[in-house]
Order: sequence, then C-alpha cells, then structure tokens
Amino acid sequence: MSAHPLLTFDIGTRKVAGLVTTQGPKGLKILAAEVMEHAERTMLDGQIHDVVAVAEVVARVKARLEKRVRLSLREVAVAAAGRALRTVRGHAVRQLSGLTELTAEEVFSLELEAVQAAQTGLSEVLREGESPQDYHYVGHSVTRCLLDGFPLVSLVGQRGTVAEVDVIATFLPRGVVDSLLAVLDQCDLEMTALTLEPIAALAVAVPPSMRHLNLALVDIGAGTSDIALTAKGAVLAYDMVPIAGDEITEALSEAYLLDFKVGERVKRQISTADSVEFTDILGHTRRESRDALIAALQPAAHRLAAEVSRRILALNGGRPPQAVLLVGGGSMTPGLAELLAAEVGLPAERVAVRGRDAIQGVEGARSLLKGPDAITPIGIAVAARDHSTLGFTYVYVNGRGVRLFRPTRRTVADALLAAGVSIRDLQGAIGKGLTVKVNGELRMVPGTFGRPARIRVNGEAAGLDTPVQHQDRIEVEPGTPGQPGRATVAEVAPEAGCRMELTVNGELVTLAPLITVNGQPTEPDRELRDNDVVQVQPLRTVADALARLGVDAASTRETISYTLNGKRCAIEWPRYVVAHNGHAPGPSVLEEPLAPGDRLTVQERPPLTAGELAGRVAGGDGVRVRVNGREHNLPARSVTVRCNGRVAAPGDPLRAGDEVTVTVVDEPPIFANLLVAAGITSAPEPGTHQLIMRLNGRDAEFITPLADGDEAEIRWI
Repeated sequence: MSAHPLLTFDIGTRKVAGLVTTQGPKGLKILAAEVMEHAERTMLDGQIHDVVAVAEVVARVKARLEKRVRLSLREVAVAAAGRALRTVRGHAVRQLSGLTELTAEEVFSLELEAVQAAQTGLSEVLREGESPQDYHYVGHSVTRCLLDGFPLVSLVGQRGTVAEVDVIATFLPRGVVDSLLAVLDQCDLEMTALTLEPIAALAVAVPPSMRHLNLALVDIGAGTSDIALTAKGAVLAYDMVPIAGDEITEALSEAYLLDFKVGERVKRQISTADSVEFTDILGHTRRESRDALIAALQPAAHRLAAEVSRRILALNGGRPPQAVLLVGGGSMTPGLAELLAAEVGLPAERVAVRGRDAIQGVEGARSLLKGPDAITPIGIAVAARDHSTLGFTYVYVNGRGVRLFRPTRRTVADALLAAGVSIRDLQGAIGKGLTVKVNGELRMVPGTFGRPARIRVNGEAAGLDTPVQHQDRIEVEPGTPGQPGRATVAEVAPEAGCRMELTVNGELVTLAPLITVNGQPTEPDRELRDNDVVQVQPLRTVADALARLGVDAASTRETISYTLNGKRCAIEWPRYVVAHNGHAPGPSVLEEPLAPGDRLTVQERPPLTAGELAGRVAGGDGVRVRVNGREHNLPARSVTVRCNGRVAAPGDPLRAGDEVTVTVVDEPPIFANLLVAAGITSAPEPGTHQLIMRLNGRDAEFITPLADGDEAEIRWI
C-alpha cells in the first residue's frame, strides 16, 4: 500500500469499525478510527439481513472519518465474516502407471480434484435451497498425501500405482459478497479489496514467523466465532461457530430480565467492576456482584467453549493445537479462556487473549482500538496493505464469464474450478489397467497414457498454474483418456511360448506348455480380458512332457487292491514303462529335468491278470522235482482269484476299483501235476501206447504225493 490513505471497514454483527490508514515510517499508521453500533439487530451471525439499515451506519462512520481526515474517501477494503465461511474436506484418488515420476502439475491437478470433491460435499452442509454454485472457492490446504497407502510429505517426484490426497477447502457464499457490495454501493463506495476475517486477524495476531507452529486463532465476535488454524508456515483450515458474544449477553438478559442493550452493557462492565448496577424490564434497579454475574453466564460460556473446541479438534485431526489465541470482543468473557483450555485439552497458559498490545508495526488510535476487538479491524488494513486479500478478477472460460476471489495470484485452475470444469477430465487419464492372475500371481498390464487437455489463455498455451488477469479469455479442450491395457497369454507369461523338440519312441516331436484360461485349454496368442485366470504348465520335467503327450503322470501306475484270506492288500502295477535318455525305467524318472533333444520311450504295459496275481501271491520256494532229468518247481499252494464276485480265469485282466478276493490253500503237489512238465498234454489212441510213471525208481500213480528232491520218469512206450 502506498502513502495514499485507505479506508477499511469491519462490518460486524454488533458494530461497524472504520479506519483510515496509511503507510508510516514504522509501519501502518491509523489516521482516524470510528466505531458505531447498529441501532437494531440488522445482522445475524455476521450476515447482513437489512442492507439499508447497515448502509446507514456505514455511511455515518464514513462521513465522520472523511471529516476527520478532510478527504473524500471512495475506495474501501472490507472483510467477510461469520457464517460466510464454509470449510469442507475433500478426497481424490488416481490410478498411476508406476512407470513415471509424478510431476508438480499432476500433483496440483490431483489436489484440485479433491477440491472439486469438496465442492460436491459442500451440498451436504448447506441449508435448504442453497447450492454449491452459490459459493466461491477461496482456497484449500492439503492435509494428507498417500502413495500406495503410505503417507508422504509430498507426492512430487514419486512413483507408484495409487496416489491419494486429502484437502480442506474453503468457500464463500456469493450472497455475502453481494450484500457487502449492496451496502457499499449505497454509501458511494467501491470495494477494492475483500479479505476473510480469519485472514485479517491472522495478519496481525499470528505473523508469518509464528505460522510454522500449529496454532488456533479464534475471533469471538458478537454473532460468530471464526476459527483459523496454522501449521508448517501456512493456514491449514478455516471454520466458524454460530455461537459468540451475543449468547453470553442473552444468558445475562434471561437471568436478570434485561433488555438486550442493557445486558450488553452489563457484560462489558463485568471485567472492570466488582459489582454492576442495572434496571430490568420491570423497572427494578438492582446491583449484582461480579461473581454472581459470572455464575449466570457460565453455562453459555461453557457451551461456547465446548463448540469452539470441538471444531478446533475436528479441523486439527483430533489433536489439540500447540496453543490457542483469542481475539474479538467476546474473548473478554470472564473464565472463557480457562474453559476453552480444559475442553480442547491444553494447559491454561496455552490459551491466551491477544489484544492491541500484541500488534507490532501499527501506530495510532490506541484509545479507541485497544482490546482484542481491535485485532480484526486493524488486520483488514494490514491484509489490504500486504495484498493478502480476495482479489476481484473477471475472466471467461470457453466463453462463459466467471468471477474469481482468491487471496493471492489467480490461476487458470481457479477459473476452471469456478466454471465447474472437471479437473479429472483435463488430465487425459491413463487407460484402465488389465489385471489377470497367472499361476496364482496377480499381474497388471497398464493402459496407455491419455492426451492431456489443451489450455490457452488469450490464444497462448497455458497450464493449470498459469496466472490470469482481469478479462482474460481461457479456452479449454478436455483431454482424451488412454486405451485400456491389452495383452496375450504369452505377453503376461513368457514361458507359455517356450516350445521344445524331443524324440519320443524314435519320432521327433515338438511340445508346447499346457495353457488354460479360466479352466479352458488355449494357445499362447489368445488375447486376455480383465480378471482372467491363466494357468501355464511349462515343460520342466518328464512328467510335464507326458502330460503334453496325453499321458497322465498320475496314472502311469495304478493300485489294485485285493483281500487275501480276510486281509486288505494292494499291488502297484505300472501301466506305462517310461525311460529317459536310455536310462533304466524307475519310479523317479517322472521328476527328471527335461532338456531340448532328450529321448523318451513310453510303452503301455498290459494290465495285471488273475494268473499273474495268483503267481505273486502263491510265492514260496515250492517243491523241486526232476522230471526226465530236468528240474521243475511246483507250487505248494492252491490259489483261487475272484473278481467282482466270480472266479477269474488266469488270463482275465484286473483293474483298479475291481473287488478282488484271493484265497490260498496249502496243498502239496501230486504226480499228475508233472504231466505238463513232461510235455504230456494229450493221450494217444487207446491200446497203442503205455504210459510209464516212476518216482524215485518205483512205479507211481497220478495221486502219488511229491516231495522236494524227488526224481520222476514219465514217458510213453
């Protein structure tokens, strides 16, 4: 601000404070100050309800100031207060490719998406009949950044697959601005700067050097209590509570039957007098002690402290700030600071009232502006001097005019938010990724990058952070999304395309891995869809090769169960004989590793027969007998095999699952058992030959029993 005098107004619920300031050698110099109360309750909760009545007070204050400084004042700086402010939390999430680092532009865009989410959520806290379009966006603060679920200080330069941002966005009703403009227009004043009362209070009560601390500033006026939080050098959030000094006054008025103005006077005297005299609405004059009056206002003070602390904790993530600073006339309520400290969870010394004495670099009007109620009026002037006000900028977005209110530089992003342009549509989002499961493992194929929006300001290429000026024309061509992720089986599972040449039973064959998608056999070049389940059985072992040849490795041997004399038994019978590279077949051959050029022999073996099973069961050494000079071994047992309830012939096959019963009876062999061994299978014509049967040199009969080591002679003569 130059040395040219500036007029500022703090139009509050109870009174209007006007200042004329200039830049002095030691800082801001107050040339003149006037404070005037409203004749009636023409404002509620900081909102102008009677434009004409408020304008009359403003005009009178203006006239007095002009008379004192002997100047005609036209330009004015004001502040929006009370219920004007709305703060809403917003959340945005974006899928990333994981391949490139996040740029500052992309992170800023994500923040703006969260702001737009807050704009959508604004409708949930509005009164009936109000719309988010009735509010100006004035700023936001980032409260949390996440990358793949992990909190980070900043997302810029990071890589990941999912980025998230939480913000607190602040909005100002258009009606508040319109009512202020209406009042000033009736007073022949032009609004050149608009700030928010919390910003104004912060400008003098919490200088930038203190804002690295987590502080809460509470401006307790007549109609509202405005809250601002600072942390890490910036303003974290704003909010308001529709409970303030008027509730304290009303508590006294109700307790002692006082007119509101009388109640207000009594409230102001409590802090300085041991007792206060007053007349109630019935005409009775009485005097009450300071302690009695404080006791009467305590319930209202406790409600105010409880509500303010609740909002502070909500804005600060459930944690108490490091300190709370109180300003505004309502902050002088006896015991309020102590009550607030207890409610917010701080020691009493961490909650303090800030008055004029805390302001540095401001001179003049100390007799009129000396208490905590001086903070906001002076702060409006300081904010205007430092240009920390809501600027008025009218721009065009795709031909539509929009008005911007921002405390600092106005950007393309501000204009797009005001115009309701979807920030998400600007980025040209990455195409939807393809997610499949390969052998139980999730794999993702990212989509292609989209084309970002084309933004021009007055015909020149621009970005979201490009500054804009009054009457600038912004043209926006939305971005186009990328293509969804695409892939074949071989692209997500390279092993699916690996073929191998082998020699099988002397023939050269080429085998490929066994591939299924969602349980159905397929080929490596099949294109996948989202959520497909891929199974690839590569060629690593002999068992894998057998599977591709149509031989189930699990079925190369089968187990045949049988009952032997009441006892359950089993026999393993190979269905296939498999040899690898000429090695002898064995049970471990299936697990041998496979390499290109390997040789396999795969031969199917006949099934187990009843005769073979009987021979294995009979076992034992038997009876050794020499027949015609050649030794023979005869079984000493009789074996009967039944399959599925009937007697099985020696050549009958047995299969897994058959009900097999084997009966064994010990039965020494007889001479008749030697006929086959001697080659006598048929008899000559009757009367032509005589059968000679001798055992150990003696004549024998068919039923003569045999013993181990016997010598037998059998021939025809």
